[in-house]
Amino acid sequence: MGGLFLILYETSVELLYIFSTAFLYPDIVALLLLFAWSLALLGSLINEYTSRHRALSELEEISLQAADLRRAGRAKEAAEALSSYICPHQLSLALEQIGRSIETGLFDLKFEKILQDIELSMARALEPLRIGVKAGPILGLMGTLIPMGPALIGLSQGDIKSLADNLVIAFATTVIGLVVGGICYAVMVIRSRWYRQDLSDLEYAVELLRGRKDEAA
Repeated sequence: MGGLFLILYETSVELLYIFSTAFLYPDIVALLLLFAWSLALLGSLINEYTSRHRALSELEEISLQAADLRRAGRAKEAAEALSSYICPHQLSLALEQIGRSIETGLFDLKFEKILQDIELSMARALEPLRIGVKAGPILGLMGTLIPMGPALIGLSQGDIKSLADNLVIAFATTVIGLVVGGICYAVMVIRSRWYRQDLSDLEYAVELLRGRKDEAA
């Protein structure tokens, strides 16, 4: 009976070892893809930073002009005035939707829905970054732990080359995973601030379109 348990134990350990080591190459490939994506993400952030345009006074002037045109019954011209504001894509899309709602006479009913939709759209744009923040270190940790088994086996057998090769993989995957997580976190923080500012500007523009003459923050 004891021999049977010993065989089952050894078989289980061997299967666990096979299954765990089988994830090493997919893990490395996933890490490299994530690393390439994070570098592209960093480049897109720099490009967006250099091309972002925010002029609150211009937005205020355009919103007040559109509000006057709306009250005068010139809905199409009001929509054109809103679409003339040069701004980031998310904000531009929201202003276009607001303009269409003014043209169709549904602005008073739809403006809250438009604000909620653009907020959800901004949150959805940040979801890949949140995943990257977690996935990078997780894959890096997997890439660290998986080679440790073969490394210890190599150490027990006096195979220094196998030990060194596996340790190099372990340390490299850790570093790449942390770099991916760090880049994704930095981009997420910066874009979250940008999106909050865009949403604040949009809410202010809506208040002006509704006829409130509050002072700009």
